[in-house]
Amino acid sequence: MKITNSARPARVGRVTKSSAAGKTATAKGARQAAAPSDKMVLAGVPVDELTPRARKALLELMQEVQTLRAELADAKSKLTDLVLLADRDPMLDIMNRRAFARELDRMLAMIDRYDARGSLVFVDLNDLKKINDSKGHRAGDLALETVSTVLTSNIRTTDTAGRLGGDEFGLLLTQADAEAATRKARDLAATVAKTPVPWKDGHFNISISTGVVEIPKGACAEETMERADAAMYAAKKNKQKAPAPS
Repeated sequence: MKITNSARPARVGRVTKSSAAGKTATAKGARQAAAPSDKMVLAGVPVDELTPRARKALLELMQEVQTLRAELADAKSKLTDLVLLADRDPMLDIMNRRAFARELDRMLAMIDRYDARGSLVFVDLNDLKKINDSKGHRAGDLALETVSTVLTSNIRTTDTAGRLGGDEFGLLLTQADAEAATRKARDLAATVAKTPVPWKDGHFNISISTGVVEIPKGACAEETMERADAAMYAAKKNKQKAPAPS
């Protein structure tokens, strides 16, 4: 049988000059991609001017700077949280006396500089001691929470509510004269009176006394607080002297 010539199979493992050159170029390109280009700038310094050791040290320094920046941002966030906590009453979700006094100073400055109007309202939870003695301190805490919730939920965002200590609260009402502030204080007292305090299987009712002063231009914080405190206690005494409804 005559056998015709067939295509000769390529030898395995034989590398031509062209293919070898291609592989060399590919490997060289990979090394160039892995290494930084000489035209690159690292922290303002051209890479080709840095020794490998200096380049490594600079990269480590830049990484450390990034870490420190992240830690600084975290510290600032925590500091903000601490400042907010420092302004809050430890038991109630309301400003403490320190923060309230700062807001009062701010209102006094607005009144002096811009002829704005504002009033200070003192609020006292009546008979807190009796509640504590008859029902326990947990009941007294719930009564304070109820007053705090009513006050903060029924004022404008431009107004300020705070706990001054014990059973006393304060309100700063912006752009409110004595008449408007007195109406607001009465509305708040009525709301507290009709808001039952949940207790065990039932509830109990509470009441507040209020004192209102319109803040005059040139007033100081201490004098204003004393006037509002005196007005509140006068209202409490008048309420105690009033005959019980028949």
